[in-house]
Amino acid sequence: MRFIEGFLSPAQARDWLQKIECADWLRWRRETFPIFGREVEAPRSLAWFGAPGLNYRYTGIDHTTQGWPDALERLRKDVESATGQAFNFLLMNRYADGSEYMGWHRDDEKGCSSLIASLSLGAPRRFCVEHAVANEGSDLGQDGAETERTNLELGAGSLLLFDGRQRHCLRATRKNCGLRINLTFRQIFV
Repeated sequence: MRFIEGFLSPAQARDWLQKIECADWLRWRRETFPIFGREVEAPRSLAWFGAPGLNYRYTGIDHTTQGWPDALERLRKDVESATGQAFNFLLMNRYADGSEYMGWHRDDEKGCSSLIASLSLGAPRRFCVEHAVANEGSDLGQDGAETERTNLELGAGSLLLFDGRQRHCLRATRKNCGLRINLTFRQIFV
């Protein structure tokens, strides 16, 4: 895991948030997916971009790309330069306020690199990631392995490179917080 707290300056982060919120090339979607035999609406809005024709499939839904808007192509190159990793897909999550969230999960779908570069814009939120440890006093995770949880405050302009196979979440909060947009860059194998 690598955390770059000031990847974007505060002014750059504000500019990106405004550019994304006002973009005519972006359409946010609310998806539904099956959980325990019933359809549930995702507690956030989504958008995705990438090299033309890529498909990122998760929760039984295809996310096929049509290409990169110029602005996001430049941002992708900056993220690649900072992380030393190549990315060809971007999944964006829009959290209108603290009530919208991402539950505990792993990004371990077939055909994807496990590395995710997560760029945060807008209101800071607490991100939690679970990782295996080899010492006493740790919780037992779902796999029966000992785990520890790391909480990170993801502020505007921060960039986190992490292994998406680790369980992670963005919990709901009652704290009065505003809009947050998270850009998760990934590598999909063709």
